[in-house]
This record gives sequence, structure tokens and C-alpha cells, in this order.
Amino acid sequence: MTTNQRLIALVLLVSLTSGCALTPFQKSNTAETPIIDNSVEVQPTDNNTEIAVDEATSELPAVVVKPEIDLWQYINSKQQLTNIQHPRITQFEKYFLKHAHMLNNKTDKAAPYLYFIIQELEKRQMPLELAFTPMVESNFDPLAHSVVQAAGLWQFMPRTAKGFGLEINEWYDGRRDVVASTNAALNYYQYLNKLFKGDWLLTVAAYNYGQGNVLKAIKRNKKSGKPTDFWSLKLPKETRRHIPKWLALSNVLINQDKFNLNLTPIQNKPQFSSVEVSAPINLVQLATLTGLEKNKFYKLNPAFNKLFIPTEHKKADLLVPIESMKGFENHLANLPKAMFNVSFSYKIKAGDSLSKIAKNNKTKVSTIKKLNNLKTDRIKVGHTLKLPGAVEVSAEENAFFSKLSDYQKRRKYRIYKVKSGDSLWKIAKKFKVSTQKIARWNGLSTSKILRIGQSIKIWPSS
Repeated sequence: MTTNQRLIALVLLVSLTSGCALTPFQKSNTAETPIIDNSVEVQPTDNNTEIAVDEATSELPAVVVKPEIDLWQYINSKQQLTNIQHPRITQFEKYFLKHAHMLNNKTDKAAPYLYFIIQELEKRQMPLELAFTPMVESNFDPLAHSVVQAAGLWQFMPRTAKGFGLEINEWYDGRRDVVASTNAALNYYQYLNKLFKGDWLLTVAAYNYGQGNVLKAIKRNKKSGKPTDFWSLKLPKETRRHIPKWLALSNVLINQDKFNLNLTPIQNKPQFSSVEVSAPINLVQLATLTGLEKNKFYKLNPAFNKLFIPTEHKKADLLVPIESMKGFENHLANLPKAMFNVSFSYKIKAGDSLSKIAKNNKTKVSTIKKLNNLKTDRIKVGHTLKLPGAVEVSAEENAFFSKLSDYQKRRKYRIYKVKSGDSLWKIAKKFKVSTQKIARWNGLSTSKILRIGQSIKIWPSS
């Protein structure tokens, strides 16, 4: 073979191998899904590969392949909204640059989810900057839960979540499901964007504050002959801050070279894959026996309210870190189903009732009835019931999931009926909270005149 022939063969080999670098996010044994193409806006292989030939010796050429672009570089090539300028955006940019040490912490939290979110936005031809709204909404904490009951990466309220197909029950909260909540959030964004005629700032404002409230603000400005763009609307302080903060974060993160930042690289490839498993499943045992790093596993599967999935769920889709996928599937195939039994027997004693048994075992009467195929609440002393099982966990696992019980406590609020002479200021003083908080909890303006008998939600400070 001549030197030229060897050179052509080697270039062909480099071209073939470089085209197989990506692995798409996919369900096990399912059809392929579209992926982010790493080759977009990158030079073709022959321009992306440097070949040095020693003409004196005619030796085989040395091949130097340039490194693949990371996710930051990819997003940088696709940015759409970071050209928006406003003094409020500039203020937040200055703040983030002054506290640049926080940015790596934020991006580290985003890293497990960002590729998947970017990919889903690409499929729908939506601005990639929307991937950073969870950074403002929840700081990319899938267990985040606000006092007004918003939950998950995308901070869905229960009513909105159910309206966009997310299930919420005793065992599972779809708002904390990484894949399901992302798809629901993007569906919601698309719905709002159509409503607001393609204006993404109004879209994100409506996502944060509610479409009805933003439409009312637009109507007020129209009536007064004022502009109806986001910057001109009278909106709550939280929403007025939310949009410029999101745009500032997007600009700083996407254009980090411009701001002399050196953030942790994120690979431009899938971070997790989905596997369907049959219930019942003890998640602690599953992670242990398949050799998964538990902290990563729980962060990818935070939707389950307990550390096991009961029989009545029949099956569940679990996310597994991509680097652990092969080992996980091999281990799973060899594990006996008895390993995942998560129910136990309870012998009914005198004085027992279903409600008492349910309360003592931190479950619901309906769950016990379903597990035991009971048609009524009648039970007999000496009979045996199946109860949902407790799972033995380590201190670290308990700490991770104890957040859920803390959030349950934060959800407890009281309803206050407005009386004659009441004002937001008086009610706030009575419950030792700020007027701004009460207004935000109830979607009110701080200057709103209250009606006698009006119901106000209050989360007391203690």
C-alpha cells in the first residue's frame, strides 16, 4: 500500500469512528429518540482533524483529533434570548459576577438534568435559555417545595400539574419526576407562549405568576394607554425579579468566556437512561444490590414519597446514571423478586380499627383496603392484614428523604376569614409574617382592598 493509500484509509477510519461518539437518551429497548447533534456548527471531520505527515521519512501520519465541544459551547452556539438588554438584567449580571463562586455550585446541581432538558427544548424548537428557569425556580433541587405547595425542578402547583397530566398521590408526586415534569413544563410553556403571541418574557412571567394575573396586568395597561411589554407591566416584586434574574443567569452561564468565568464543563451527552421495573420494588435494596451510587440514584428518582414502590403501582420507570446502565441491567436480571418484597403482615388486636392501624403505620385506610382487597372497613380480631412495608435505610438516606416530611409540615396552612377593619398589614402583624408574603401566597396586590368574609391563606411563621 502506498503512503497516499494509507493516508486515505486512515482518514476514512477517523471519519467512521468520530461519527459514533454519541449515545442518545433513550428508554431501554425502545425506539430511538432525537438527540442533540454535536456536529452542528462544528467543522467537518477533515477540517476537525489535523494530520501531520513526515515527508522526509514518508511514515504514517500522526493524527490529532480536536476535543468535542461541551454542553456550554453547544448552548452558546444556539442562544436566542441573551441579546435582550435592560438595566434590571445588568443589575443581576453584576450580582452574579460579584458572587461568581456560587455559579459552579448552581451548575453542579444542574449538571445531571441539563442535557436532557436542552434535548427536549431542541425537539420543540424552543429557546434553550428556558433550561435555566429551574435554576431560578428551584435551584435545580428536585425535592424543592415552596410554602404555597409548588414542587419539583419546575415548581408546579398541584392544580396546574394535574391539568398538564402529572399524577400526585400517596406514593408518587409527578412534579418531582424529572422526565414527566420537564415534559409537562414545556407543554405549559408552549401553551402560554401561544396565548401571549410568541412573547417569551410574558410567557415566563405567566408561568411564574399565573396567566390570568398577567392578562389582567396587560388589560390595565391597555386601558391606561401604556405599553404592554413585560418591563412596562405592574407585577409583584417576585415576578419582576424572576425574569431579569433568569436572563442574567442565562447570559452569564452561556457566555462565560465573555465574563472571564471558568465553570465546570458538562459533557454534551446523556447523563441518564430510563428502565422500566415491575413493582413491588424496594428502592434502597435495588440501589444496593445493583451497585448504584445511591445519592445519584435518588436525585434522579425523587418522585417517590417513600423508599419503595407498592404492588398496586404494577411498574415504574426509573432513571439510572448512564455510566451504570449496563451493570444495572445485568444485576437486575439476576435478582430474585423476593428481594423486593415491601409488605409485611399485621395481626389485628382488640381495639384496632383500620384508621388506627393506618395512623400507627403512617399510611392510609384506602391503601390498606386496596392491598388486602377489602370492600368495607370491618376487620376481625386475630385476622392478618398486609401493610405497606418499612425500608431499612442508612443515616444518609434518611437525611436525604427527611426533606419530604419537612415539606409536608410546610404545606400546613390555615384559612383566615377577613373581618371588618382588617387590612393586609393588620393580618400580617397578627400572624408575624410580611404583607408581601401574604399577597404572594394569595395572588394579591399589597394595595388590594380586602372584602369582609374573604378567605386568605396564611402560613404562620412558627
